[in-house]
Amino acid sequence: MWEHIVNRQQGILNFNDELIHAIGKTRVLVVGAGGNGAVLDFLVRVGYRHFVIVDFDVVEATNLNRLPFTMESIGTTKTEAWTEYLKKVNPECSVTAYSRKVTRDDEKWVEEIIAGVDIVALGTTDIEANFLISRVCHRLRRRMVVGPGTANCLVVSTFTHEGDASLESVAGFGTENVDVREIDYQSLLPKYMRLYMFPGRTEKLYPETLQKVRNREIPPRNCKIFVSMVNAAASWEIVKNTAVINGITLRGTNVVEFPLIQVFDPFKGSAYYYDAGKDRIGIPNWLTGKIRWYPVKR
Repeated sequence: MWEHIVNRQQGILNFNDELIHAIGKTRVLVVGAGGNGAVLDFLVRVGYRHFVIVDFDVVEATNLNRLPFTMESIGTTKTEAWTEYLKKVNPECSVTAYSRKVTRDDEKWVEEIIAGVDIVALGTTDIEANFLISRVCHRLRRRMVVGPGTANCLVVSTFTHEGDASLESVAGFGTENVDVREIDYQSLLPKYMRLYMFPGRTEKLYPETLQKVRNREIPPRNCKIFVSMVNAAASWEIVKNTAVINGITLRGTNVVEFPLIQVFDPFKGSAYYYDAGKDRIGIPNWLTGKIRWYPVKR
């Protein structure tokens, strides 16, 4: 079955036999199987066969606006629903699923899970889980791909963890030497939100809706169109990282390395980079390859 799935993409730039073989053996951890969990649908159809999924939630009717499930899945855990779905697409794929919430007390368990995979796709909105997984990925030098599904545009980046840049250092948390169980996560939330509030993100919601989301009166807004854009971008980023990890040369593209975040705004039809470390945007010139940088006015 796998050979049939990967057949049609062979011959697309970078999708040679070497990369397709690497895709088939790469182990991907997906944390958060909601809107961002839709990355699993893209990955299994690209040819990834080894998945670990972590999520504590169940499928609700409102999830059907962006996830490839049906009414029959409502009430089941998302990990169970995704396992069944992935097996239907490719019965030969392996799926290890954990239906549980990641908390500050799970550092040892998270480290064991991440040590057994090659790439992490982080798709949870919980700051405690985001913080812990990011720290462990940095420690183990596991590449971590991010892209908020509620951004309502294409947005993606990779924490390569090859240098000193980490979620903690770029956000300015000042927590690098603090035990994860002793951190006041709510106090970090404003800095965390600022990190991902790239220019133009708040404009995707009506002001009154944005306020209700910020006040937690309603859940974050999302739409299948834009969630698919984010997950397609994250999947492509995972493919690029798969190439780099396996020493395969990329042609015509590169991994987007954090603190750079790649953005495409479908409302305005514009593409740009956001440098979260220096709070500036970069407009690329597709003819010359050069980027012109501008400071963000907040």
